[in-house]
Amino acid sequence: MSNRARALFVAVAIVGGTTTAATSAQAAPLPECGNWQVETVVQGLEQLENLEPDGNGGFYLSGDTKLYQVDAAGQVHTVLDDLAAPGGLQLDGSNLTFLTRQDGKLWDLDTATGQLSSPTSFAGNGLLRLPDGDLLTTWVGTEGYPSKGLSRYLRESDVVAPNWSMVRRSEGLALSPDRRAVYTDDLFTGQILRVPLDNPDQWTVVATLPSLLPGPDDLTMSQDGTLYVAAHIEGAVYRVDPRSGEACAIASGLSSGWTGPSSVRIGSNGDGFALYATAFDGTLRRLVPPAGVDLSPVRDR
Repeated sequence: MSNRARALFVAVAIVGGTTTAATSAQAAPLPECGNWQVETVVQGLEQLENLEPDGNGGFYLSGDTKLYQVDAAGQVHTVLDDLAAPGGLQLDGSNLTFLTRQDGKLWDLDTATGQLSSPTSFAGNGLLRLPDGDLLTTWVGTEGYPSKGLSRYLRESDVVAPNWSMVRRSEGLALSPDRRAVYTDDLFTGQILRVPLDNPDQWTVVATLPSLLPGPDDLTMSQDGTLYVAAHIEGAVYRVDPRSGEACAIASGLSSGWTGPSSVRIGSNGDGFALYATAFDGTLRRLVPPAGVDLSPVRDR
């Protein structure tokens, strides 16, 4: 069992043993929203941690030790193997930046040539490129090291600013449409937080997922300002309005517990967009929205 799983197991035990009211809360049905269709793209891969659109209708995926590419036709290719637990992924042109969690390294892969850079020390899990080219990462503190909140890698100076924002137990990262803030999540409480880029210590809670222990692991944002959150433990994906704080499940009953959803991203689907979710059960799923839902993704530049 991973360190994250152990930490969440403890959280489940604590929450489950508090009061009988907790049992009633757990039994309450999830608030549903819309008629989203869930489709399997690929399955049978390693535990999947993260995904990133490849710009050609497919995705890069990080597994236990492998970096995969799934093309637009659903064919799977292993790009790199024997990695030290790859995590967050970010693509910029042909340059794929990714983290390895076991050794705390940041790598750049030229996807056109296959050239892999020398690594930079940058311990983290989630990964986000900011409009100025800097990178943010999360480190929740369940992988054998203390929580570091959000850390920032300054590309121009090749310097890491640890504890850039001391948010609690954060996992995922998403850029706001106005590029003035990032959103992250609290793995244990189910809270969604907004962190202003110009004042990162003044973060605020904008929503809480309506479940006893959803275990949010990652999130993404559409251009209309809607957040989509992968609830790992609960086996659900939520839609969250950060302005009102309202949240509802667009998909539930997915693989839950330690094998639940790990990451969500917006990607192309024919002439439009769909939401794609990885899970620790080794499956990539496509969540197709009902008519009228705008899933245009936020651009970092």
